[in-house]
Amino acid sequence: MNRIAKSLLEKLLAQADRGGRETLPISERGAKEYFASGGLSERDRIHATLTNAEIDGAISLEWGKGAAAQDLLRIRLRDADKLADWLGISRAGKHADRIDSVLSPLLVYAPEWLSSSYEQAINKWRKGKPAFRLRAYDTNTAINLFRIALAVANNKQVDLDLRRFSVQLLNDSKAIENLLGKLAPLLRSNPEWEQFSDNNELFRVVGLEKFPPPIYIKGPLALEYSDVQWDITELRPFVGMSPDLVSNLRSTLDVPYLLTIENLASFQRHVREIDDDGIVIYSAGFPSPSLTHVLNRLDLGLPKTCPCFHWGDIDIGGIRIFSHVEKSFPNHKLSPHLMFGHHENIRKFDDSAISQLEKYALQNDVTAALAKYWLENKLGPLEQEILDPVAP
Repeated sequence: MNRIAKSLLEKLLAQADRGGRETLPISERGAKEYFASGGLSERDRIHATLTNAEIDGAISLEWGKGAAAQDLLRIRLRDADKLADWLGISRAGKHADRIDSVLSPLLVYAPEWLSSSYEQAINKWRKGKPAFRLRAYDTNTAINLFRIALAVANNKQVDLDLRRFSVQLLNDSKAIENLLGKLAPLLRSNPEWEQFSDNNELFRVVGLEKFPPPIYIKGPLALEYSDVQWDITELRPFVGMSPDLVSNLRSTLDVPYLLTIENLASFQRHVREIDDDGIVIYSAGFPSPSLTHVLNRLDLGLPKTCPCFHWGDIDIGGIRIFSHVEKSFPNHKLSPHLMFGHHENIRKFDDSAISQLEKYALQNDVTAALAKYWLENKLGPLEQEILDPVAP
């Protein structure tokens, strides 16, 4: 089968499967390879292949007239199934059927956002259109994409680095890593994750990282780390460890407060300049699932009378992080620290930020109270590094 003829027929079939025209004009714009082919002998071989497909009833060829009778004007599709069989390929619908046969049983109990995304994708694939930058003939990739999303929705990635998770789920250490660019828009179908426009931020929150970032922590604590008992009470200014290996935390003294800090510079200053028995933890922006587990353990282990705080930027990112950290402390009220704008805010929030703050203000939590305060006092962005550390 002539390569150029095959390419023209594949283009015609794909065009039809997308709901486009069932004719392919042979023009320099639409059939570049045809006109780039060298010599009459090569053109005859192209015509011979196309004529065979016509004889089999898959297409019809339209030629010029008179002196231009040897000029091929267009290829017209007669029977898409016959053409697909003649080319030895499956049509988009058949690929979509294969995808659906695998994924439909798996997604029966998927969350609504994932089920809805899948329905939209499979409908596009049946029509030959791309979904999540994939076409129906990328069957294995499409199946893997939704298997990953389902596993993440069910928290199967928690406590696993990216490559171990990939091996366990797909038996390939780099399979998930290679699909992250396509996975991000699918995960954003989840209303809880749609706000994360930055892919790295999104993957941090859901726990899709090669290794969880270390936890930086200071305070009167004894813990089990990598199956060894450690007392970090006297260690200054802080200790760093892998959060997925931390377990069985308990306080060794009366704890005056717990404070999580969004930015590294502010954390470094606080643990060096404030000498007390407070538990101070660097959240590294949005805390990873592994760090969230540590916060959950502290929430359960600390007395309910222990005040808990979070210190972050006065901006949309800061309030989103505060809201995320707040959910890690169901047994304690998490209060904002140095986030009420007691210092001059030179800039003001733009319309987009105000709109997002208004949505947070509708919640029934401390985050809502913080958003209302910022709006009512007409504050604007303020990076926490500008402020000097103060004990809560």
